[in-house]
Amino acid sequence: MNVQELIESLKSLPPDKKVVIRGYEEGYNDISEIREIRIVLRPDLPWYYGQYLLGSKQDDIEAIELFGENKNENI
Repeated sequence: MNVQELIESLKSLPPDKKVVIRGYEEGYNDISEIREIRIVLRPDLPWYYGQYLLGSKQDDIEAIELFGENKNENI
C-alpha cells in the first residue's frame, strides 16, 4: 500500500475513528509517530517475520512506518 491508497481508504471512514498498530507481542498501541524509513525485501524469511527488513542503502525502498509503543512503566 502506498500513501495515496492509504488516504483513499481512510477517506471512507469516520474522521474520529481510532487508529492503532499491533503491539510487540500482543494487543494494540496508539500511533504516536509517522516515520520515514528505508526497507529491503527479504522473501527468504520465515512466515512469522515481516517481508521487509530495515535498509540503509540509498537505493533501498522508501517507506512510511506507523509507529507506536506502550510506555507503561508500572509493570
